[in-house]
Amino acid sequence: MIETILTLLTICFLARMSPGPDMLLLIHHAGCGAAKQKRGLLRGSPAAYGCVLGVCMGLIFHVSLSVLGLALVLKSNPFIYNILRYAGAVYLVYIGYRCFTDRSGLELDGSGECPVGATFMQGLKDGLFCNLLNPKVTLFILSVFMQLVGPGAGLGEKAVYGSVIVLEAFFGWGLFVVFLNTAVMQRIYGNHVGVINKVTGVILFLLGALIFVS
Repeated sequence: MIETILTLLTICFLARMSPGPDMLLLIHHAGCGAAKQKRGLLRGSPAAYGCVLGVCMGLIFHVSLSVLGLALVLKSNPFIYNILRYAGAVYLVYIGYRCFTDRSGLELDGSGECPVGATFMQGLKDGLFCNLLNPKVTLFILSVFMQLVGPGAGLGEKAVYGSVIVLEAFFGWGLFVVFLNTAVMQRIYGNHVGVINKVTGVILFLLGALIFVS
């Protein structure tokens, strides 16, 4: 089991660090931290930490589908899969537009307050729905389970592996946000957050649009 867990951690780490919607959302919300100058490890944007929690909540749903075998239904039913895929595309386009039109970079006055709307709950909602409406996450987890977990594995063993996936994401993304909230990164955001928001918005918008044409 230890060997399987180590393999699972390696695969999930490499997959998580591949640029995608979750990472772009975290980068966007961490930009709000440029306006907060609290000292300590968890300095910066509460929205970014909310986004981490939201992503992990979405992962719990995807893992549960795979553990219970319901992901096979999703994989074998193109209609359900496409409904979720297009819903996710619409949400990506929406948050891409919101990032592009976000003027928070012009409002960083050093007052210690995050720009309007960049709250913990906003970040949690964005992370949750962005991850939840991505059926590819379910299929990725299912493929990992099919490769690493034997057909004779019990529900308890599958639950352990599923917990490993969620915990890896929680601590991995959490450390990523801590890095984004370092003094050096916050100075970069303070000077370029407007440009970062627009670039992030364009990429998310294009990702959503590509789903419709692919």
